[in-house]
Amino acid sequence: MIEQLVNPKTENYNNLKNIIFHSDFAWHYADSQTGMPYYGHVFLERPDNSYSQIRSEHLNRVAFVVDEILKHNNIKYQFFLRSNANCVHSDRGVQLSEPHVDHDFPHINIIVYLTDTGGKTYCEDEFHDPKEDDVILMTGKHWMERPKTGRRIILVNTLYTHD
Repeated sequence: MIEQLVNPKTENYNNLKNIIFHSDFAWHYADSQTGMPYYGHVFLERPDNSYSQIRSEHLNRVAFVVDEILKHNNIKYQFFLRSNANCVHSDRGVQLSEPHVDHDFPHINIIVYLTDTGGKTYCEDEFHDPKEDDVILMTGKHWMERPKTGRRIILVNTLYTHD
């Protein structure tokens, strides 16, 4: 399931984009288990054992911005499980990542697209062809397409939703 949300594009949101696009923002190369290597910046590490761990000084900014977007769209959640900025470059290699589900417990993913380079997101039998500043919620098996040109930069957050 994919649901497009309204991005209120607040001052906090624009400030966060400026931080992420600044030349001093740290990106780290990652070999992905989904078959598409990427550069990432972990704000909140996924819970491997029983809890998530903070990995970036920018986590509070990201959580505040994502919370603003969710409140603007009347979306309720319990807490953040994971938060990343991901960057995938255009390439002639593999064009689609492997389909996957992030966790084996109730959760939703929210993706905020920070660039306008394309790179569709697929979820089950739907897809979203993103534009800069688009926001989607999704649940289920998903995968992504590499951009045709440039860098596809997103914020991806996993939220716990069980009552």
